[in-house]
Amino acid sequence: MQDIRVHFVPDYEVLRRLEVLSQKIDLVLIKENIIMSMETDALDQAEAAAAANSAADDSAEQLLITLSKMVADLKANTTDPATVQRITALATAISSRAAQLGTAVTTNTPAANPPTP
Repeated sequence: MQDIRVHFVPDYEVLRRLEVLSQKIDLVLIKENIIMSMETDALDQAEAAAAANSAADDSAEQLLITLSKMVADLKANTTDPATVQRITALATAISSRAAQLGTAVTTNTPAANPPTP
């Protein structure tokens, strides 16, 4: 059996174009890594902000509940009409702020998107 050998003479224009294509692909990969890194950083920041907002909302809610209980206790243990009037005004103000907070949270919370398959 006889070996057949084929020798190709390199076409320098083809090699040059392949090198240009290789450089462009490398550039695309570098940019893709940068974009993915930026998206990951943005997602990390958004998750941290959401956690902080959730903690602040929980604290505000607990504060309003505690204040409402304190006002109810004051009102139950007070017989002076002027003091009862002030306590009632305070209770109204707390309820109003609670309603405003609830509305703001609801208004600024985006609707859940259905999961995509």
